[in-house]
Amino acid sequence: MRSADSLPVLIFDLDGTILRTNSFPLWVVYLTIGRIPELDLRQRVSLSMHTMRLLLSRKIGRLSHDELQRRLQMAWQAAIAGGCLPMANPYEARLLRRVRPNLGSLLSLMVKREFDSVLATAAAADYAEPLGRRLGFQHVLATRANRIAGEPANAGAAKRRAVGDFLRHAGWCDRSLILFTDHLDDLPLILDCDVVCWFGSADMLAKARAMAGKSGFVDCRDMSPQVLQATVLGLCDYAAHSSVPRAMGSLSEITVS
Repeated sequence: MRSADSLPVLIFDLDGTILRTNSFPLWVVYLTIGRIPELDLRQRVSLSMHTMRLLLSRKIGRLSHDELQRRLQMAWQAAIAGGCLPMANPYEARLLRRVRPNLGSLLSLMVKREFDSVLATAAAADYAEPLGRRLGFQHVLATRANRIAGEPANAGAAKRRAVGDFLRHAGWCDRSLILFTDHLDDLPLILDCDVVCWFGSADMLAKARAMAGKSGFVDCRDMSPQVLQATVLGLCDYAAHSSVPRAMGSLSEITVS
Protein backbone atom coordinates (compact mmCIF):
# COMPACT_ATOMS: atom_id res chain seq x y z
CA MET A 1 0.00 0.00 0.00
CA ARG A 2 1.45 3.37 -1.00
CA SER A 3 2.12 5.97 1.67
CA ALA A 4 0.68 9.46 1.22
CA ASP A 5 4.11 10.84 2.08
CA SER A 6 5.62 8.98 -0.87
CA LEU A 7 3.26 10.58 -3.37
CA PRO A 8 4.13 13.85 -5.09
CA VAL A 9 2.41 17.11 -4.20
CA LEU A 10 0.28 18.44 -7.05
CA ILE A 11 0.53 22.22 -7.56
CA PHE A 12 -2.06 23.83 -9.84
CA ASP A 13 -2.13 27.21 -11.52
CA LEU A 14 -5.63 28.61 -12.14
CA ASP A 15 -5.84 30.96 -15.11
CA GLY A 16 -5.18 29.22 -18.41
CA THR A 17 -4.56 25.93 -16.65
CA ILE A 18 -7.56 24.77 -14.65
CA LEU A 19 -9.57 27.46 -16.41
CA ARG A 20 -9.52 27.81 -20.18
CA THR A 21 -9.35 31.57 -19.78
CA ASN A 22 -7.94 34.37 -17.63
CA SER A 23 -10.26 35.13 -14.74
CA PHE A 24 -9.05 38.71 -14.21
CA PRO A 25 -10.86 40.41 -17.14
CA LEU A 26 -14.02 38.51 -16.22
CA TRP A 27 -13.70 39.73 -12.64
CA VAL A 28 -13.34 43.32 -13.81
CA VAL A 29 -16.51 42.97 -15.89
CA TYR A 30 -18.28 41.43 -12.91
CA LEU A 31 -17.29 44.32 -10.64
CA THR A 32 -18.38 46.81 -13.29
CA ILE A 33 -21.73 45.45 -14.50
CA GLY A 34 -22.34 42.11 -12.82
CA ARG A 35 -25.36 41.47 -10.63
CA ILE A 36 -24.29 41.43 -6.97
CA PRO A 37 -27.52 41.04 -4.98
CA GLU A 38 -25.74 41.37 -1.64
CA LEU A 39 -25.05 45.06 -2.39
CA ASP A 40 -27.74 47.71 -2.43
CA LEU A 41 -28.10 50.10 -5.38
CA ARG A 42 -25.91 52.82 -3.88
CA GLN A 43 -23.13 50.36 -3.09
CA ARG A 44 -23.42 48.76 -6.52
CA VAL A 45 -23.18 52.07 -8.39
CA SER A 46 -20.26 53.20 -6.24
CA LEU A 47 -18.33 49.99 -6.90
CA SER A 48 -19.01 50.19 -10.63
CA MET A 49 -17.87 53.81 -10.89
CA HIS A 50 -14.77 53.14 -8.81
CA THR A 51 -13.88 50.17 -11.02
CA MET A 52 -14.22 52.24 -14.20
CA ARG A 53 -12.02 55.01 -12.79
CA LEU A 54 -9.34 52.48 -11.97
CA LEU A 55 -9.56 50.99 -15.46
CA LEU A 56 -9.09 54.43 -16.96
CA SER A 57 -6.02 55.02 -14.79
CA ARG A 58 -4.61 51.71 -15.98
CA LYS A 59 -5.36 52.53 -19.62
CA ILE A 60 -3.49 55.86 -19.48
CA GLY A 61 -0.53 54.26 -17.74
CA ARG A 62 -0.94 55.55 -14.21
CA LEU A 63 -1.34 52.08 -12.70
CA SER A 64 0.53 48.83 -13.20
CA HIS A 65 -1.44 45.61 -13.50
CA ASP A 66 -0.51 44.62 -9.94
CA GLU A 67 -1.58 48.00 -8.60
CA LEU A 68 -4.86 47.82 -10.52
CA GLN A 69 -5.56 44.44 -8.99
CA ARG A 70 -4.64 45.68 -5.52
CA ARG A 71 -6.95 48.67 -5.79
CA LEU A 72 -9.79 46.58 -7.18
CA GLN A 73 -9.44 44.30 -4.18
CA MET A 74 -9.53 47.36 -1.93
CA ALA A 75 -12.64 48.62 -3.72
CA TRP A 76 -14.38 45.30 -3.20
CA GLN A 77 -13.40 45.12 0.46
CA ALA A 78 -14.71 48.67 0.96
CA ALA A 79 -17.97 47.75 -0.76
CA ILE A 80 -18.60 44.90 1.64
CA ALA A 81 -17.19 46.86 4.60
CA GLY A 82 -14.94 44.00 5.66
CA GLY A 83 -17.75 41.47 5.62
CA CYS A 84 -17.70 37.96 4.18
CA LEU A 85 -20.46 38.28 1.62
CA PRO A 86 -20.60 35.48 -0.92
CA MET A 87 -19.73 37.87 -3.75
CA ALA A 88 -18.18 35.11 -5.76
CA ASN A 89 -21.22 32.84 -5.97
CA PRO A 90 -22.51 34.08 -9.36
CA TYR A 91 -18.96 34.73 -10.49
CA GLU A 92 -17.78 31.31 -9.32
CA ALA A 93 -20.54 29.69 -11.33
CA ARG A 94 -19.33 31.58 -14.39
CA LEU A 95 -15.75 30.40 -13.83
CA LEU A 96 -16.74 26.81 -13.11
CA ARG A 97 -18.22 26.65 -16.60
CA ARG A 98 -14.75 27.46 -17.92
CA VAL A 99 -12.88 24.59 -16.25
CA ARG A 100 -10.88 22.59 -18.80
CA PRO A 101 -12.91 19.49 -19.71
CA ASN A 102 -9.90 17.19 -19.59
CA LEU A 103 -9.15 18.13 -15.97
CA GLY A 104 -12.54 17.14 -14.57
CA SER A 105 -11.80 13.53 -13.67
CA LEU A 106 -8.42 14.42 -12.20
CA LEU A 107 -9.95 17.12 -10.01
CA SER A 108 -12.58 14.61 -8.90
CA LEU A 109 -9.81 12.31 -7.70
CA MET A 110 -8.31 15.20 -5.79
CA VAL A 111 -11.65 15.86 -4.11
CA LYS A 112 -11.56 12.28 -2.85
CA ARG A 113 -8.32 13.25 -1.07
CA GLU A 114 -6.18 10.75 -2.95
CA PHE A 115 -3.49 13.39 -3.40
CA ASP A 116 -2.11 16.34 -1.48
CA SER A 117 -2.55 19.40 -3.66
CA VAL A 118 -2.43 23.17 -3.61
CA LEU A 119 -3.93 25.83 -5.85
CA ALA A 120 -1.28 28.54 -6.35
CA THR A 121 -2.51 31.49 -8.38
CA ALA A 122 -2.00 35.18 -9.01
CA ALA A 123 -5.78 35.63 -9.01
CA ALA A 124 -7.33 37.69 -6.23
CA ALA A 125 -7.98 35.72 -3.07
CA ASP A 126 -11.40 37.43 -2.89
CA TYR A 127 -12.71 34.95 -5.44
CA ALA A 128 -9.85 32.46 -5.91
CA GLU A 129 -10.17 31.08 -2.39
CA PRO A 130 -13.90 30.25 -2.52
CA LEU A 131 -13.52 29.01 -6.09
CA GLY A 132 -10.64 26.80 -5.04
CA ARG A 133 -12.74 25.28 -2.26
CA ARG A 134 -15.50 24.49 -4.74
CA LEU A 135 -12.95 22.84 -7.00
CA GLY A 136 -11.88 20.64 -4.10
CA PHE A 137 -8.68 22.30 -2.90
CA GLN A 138 -8.01 22.38 0.83
CA HIS A 139 -5.03 24.69 0.30
CA VAL A 140 -5.24 27.87 -1.79
CA LEU A 141 -2.42 30.39 -2.22
CA ALA A 142 -3.71 33.50 -3.98
CA THR A 143 -3.09 37.25 -4.10
CA ARG A 144 -4.25 38.40 -0.72
CA ALA A 145 -6.51 41.34 -0.06
CA ASN A 146 -5.21 44.33 1.93
CA ARG A 147 -1.76 44.32 0.36
CA ILE A 148 0.35 47.42 0.90
CA ALA A 149 1.40 49.52 -2.10
CA GLY A 150 4.28 47.86 -3.90
CA GLU A 151 3.60 44.40 -2.50
CA PRO A 152 3.58 42.00 -5.47
CA ALA A 153 0.77 39.72 -6.50
CA ASN A 154 1.18 35.99 -5.95
CA ALA A 155 3.03 35.50 -9.23
CA GLY A 156 6.52 34.69 -10.46
CA ALA A 157 9.14 34.74 -7.71
CA ALA A 158 6.51 35.71 -5.13
CA LYS A 159 4.47 32.60 -5.96
CA ARG A 160 7.59 30.46 -5.69
CA ARG A 161 8.27 31.86 -2.21
CA ALA A 162 4.67 31.35 -1.14
CA VAL A 163 4.66 27.73 -2.32
CA GLY A 164 8.02 27.08 -0.65
CA ASP A 165 6.82 28.54 2.64
CA PHE A 166 3.65 26.47 2.42
CA LEU A 167 5.55 23.24 1.72
CA ARG A 168 7.86 23.84 4.67
CA HIS A 169 4.93 24.58 6.97
CA ALA A 170 3.10 21.45 5.79
CA GLY A 171 6.20 19.28 6.17
CA TRP A 172 6.20 18.41 2.46
CA CYS A 173 9.62 19.79 1.48
CA ASP A 174 11.13 16.41 0.66
CA ARG A 175 8.30 15.26 -1.58
CA SER A 176 8.31 15.29 -5.35
CA LEU A 177 6.43 18.15 -6.99
CA ILE A 178 4.24 18.08 -10.09
CA LEU A 179 3.23 21.50 -11.40
CA PHE A 180 0.25 22.15 -13.67
CA THR A 181 0.71 25.43 -15.55
CA ASP A 182 0.40 27.12 -18.93
CA HIS A 183 2.85 30.02 -18.94
CA LEU A 184 6.42 31.13 -18.37
CA ASP A 185 5.42 33.47 -15.55
CA ASP A 186 5.72 30.33 -13.44
CA LEU A 187 9.36 29.73 -14.45
CA PRO A 188 10.71 30.35 -10.90
CA LEU A 189 8.35 27.66 -9.61
CA ILE A 190 8.94 25.40 -12.62
CA LEU A 191 12.62 25.26 -11.68
CA ASP A 192 11.66 23.82 -8.27
CA CYS A 193 9.39 21.13 -9.68
CA ASP A 194 10.25 17.68 -10.96
CA VAL A 195 7.63 17.42 -13.68
CA VAL A 196 5.48 20.09 -15.35
CA CYS A 197 2.11 19.20 -16.85
CA TRP A 198 1.89 21.86 -19.54
CA PHE A 199 -1.36 23.45 -20.75
CA GLY A 200 0.05 26.35 -22.74
CA SER A 201 0.90 26.72 -26.42
CA ALA A 202 3.42 24.55 -28.22
CA ASP A 203 5.67 27.58 -28.87
CA MET A 204 5.73 28.50 -25.19
CA LEU A 205 6.37 24.86 -24.28
CA ALA A 206 9.52 24.87 -26.42
CA LYS A 207 10.72 28.01 -24.65
CA ALA A 208 9.87 26.59 -21.23
CA ARG A 209 11.79 23.39 -21.91
CA ALA A 210 14.83 25.39 -23.01
CA MET A 211 14.78 27.48 -19.83
CA ALA A 212 13.70 24.91 -17.26
CA GLY A 213 16.87 22.99 -16.51
CA LYS A 214 16.17 19.45 -15.34
CA SER A 215 12.40 19.74 -15.01
CA GLY A 216 10.53 17.28 -17.23
CA PHE A 217 7.49 18.32 -19.25
CA VAL A 218 4.33 16.55 -20.33
CA ASP A 219 2.22 18.28 -22.99
CA CYS A 220 -1.27 17.90 -21.54
CA ARG A 221 -3.22 20.54 -23.44
CA ASP A 222 -4.88 18.19 -25.92
CA MET A 223 -4.98 15.02 -23.83
CA SER A 224 -8.33 13.37 -23.27
CA PRO A 225 -9.59 13.26 -19.67
CA GLN A 226 -8.78 9.54 -19.51
CA VAL A 227 -5.25 9.90 -20.86
CA LEU A 228 -4.50 12.87 -18.62
CA GLN A 229 -5.71 11.07 -15.52
CA ALA A 230 -3.77 7.93 -16.43
CA THR A 231 -0.63 10.00 -17.08
CA VAL A 232 -0.76 11.76 -13.72
CA LEU A 233 -1.54 8.50 -11.92
CA GLY A 234 1.48 6.95 -13.63
CA LEU A 235 3.71 9.78 -12.46
CA CYS A 236 2.42 9.47 -8.93
CA ASP A 237 2.83 5.69 -8.85
CA TYR A 238 6.40 6.00 -10.10
CA ALA A 239 7.21 8.48 -7.35
CA ALA A 240 5.49 6.34 -4.73
CA HIS A 241 7.66 3.35 -5.58
CA SER A 242 10.89 5.30 -5.73
CA SER A 243 13.20 4.77 -2.76
CA VAL A 244 14.84 8.21 -3.02
CA PRO A 245 13.04 11.39 -1.91
CA ARG A 246 12.63 13.98 -4.68
CA ALA A 247 13.69 11.29 -7.16
CA MET A 248 11.56 12.51 -10.01
CA GLY A 249 14.60 13.58 -12.00
CA SER A 250 14.81 10.12 -13.55
CA LEU A 251 11.07 10.25 -14.11
CA SER A 252 11.43 13.40 -16.17
CA GLU A 253 13.45 11.45 -18.70
CA ILE A 254 10.55 9.13 -19.45
CA THR A 255 7.76 11.70 -19.39
CA VAL A 256 9.08 14.33 -21.76
CA SER A 257 6.76 14.34 -24.78
